[in-house]
Amino acid sequence: MASDKHELVQLDELPVFIKVHQYPGSSEVPPHWHQSIELSFTLKGKIDHFIIGGVDYQTQPGEILIINTQVVHSVRNLNSTKNDLALTLLFPYSLVLQMFPEMDHYQFEVKPVEELSVEQATQYHHLQTLLSKIIATKLAPAATFKNLDLTILSYKVLKILLKYFLKPRDNKCQISRNLIITGHLRNALDYIQDHYQEPITPQDIANSCHLSRQYLQRIFHQNMGTTIGKYLKNFRAQKAYQDLRHTANTLTAIAMNNGFSGIRSLNRAMVDYYGQTSMQIRKSSSAPYSSY
Repeated sequence: MASDKHELVQLDELPVFIKVHQYPGSSEVPPHWHQSIELSFTLKGKIDHFIIGGVDYQTQPGEILIINTQVVHSVRNLNSTKNDLALTLLFPYSLVLQMFPEMDHYQFEVKPVEELSVEQATQYHHLQTLLSKIIATKLAPAATFKNLDLTILSYKVLKILLKYFLKPRDNKCQISRNLIITGHLRNALDYIQDHYQEPITPQDIANSCHLSRQYLQRIFHQNMGTTIGKYLKNFRAQKAYQDLRHTANTLTAIAMNNGFSGIRSLNRAMVDYYGQTSMQIRKSSSAPYSSY
């Protein structure tokens, strides 16, 4: 099913999903959506591109981002260092509704600190403290009450968000509209994922979604922060990058296997996305290879 590709949430033994990101090197999270409310907290370092509903954010230490339910988002980090440390929390929407039954009529909004009220700024700093404690607790060795401590801290975070960072939705149909748009985007992303090796065009993608090309291009750019054509080229570049790093296939074969017309178009895509030619990427890997 299509939802299996983009509903990227899997809870463990905790009622809230908690993940600490602390590994250096480039990293990418493909565009996806979920019912859960997502919170991202950068403790150290930065995130180069956190795209939420088409808006591209670059985070700084201490910054908090919120992704509301059913909003398409992605992450691309190219300059991670050993000092980078970030946190992701996912609050299942069913849990949020249980705590606040009117949630369907509201959405979270966490503005930059300089735009917050005095009360919100105070609570923002409280959130930073709680989120830092969650990171420290998550990274600490296993202990008898570790999961309980993480649950309590997470619930405190949710309480502050519900109490101080809610705003009414523009209209009661917003969630339904988001669902429709998300469905169109999922269909487009599925088609790209299944056919990127073929010479497909934005018109082919629109036809597969039973939409006009103009409409799909508009909602795609608004929600993904890029055009369909550029997303397709970048998706192919990501697949080719894996082949360059981990296979001994020739550059020509890699180009053809990933939807490029030849080595020249492959190189243009790799330079645009990774800042290196395909040969430079290949030479930095340990895979045996042939040049052509």
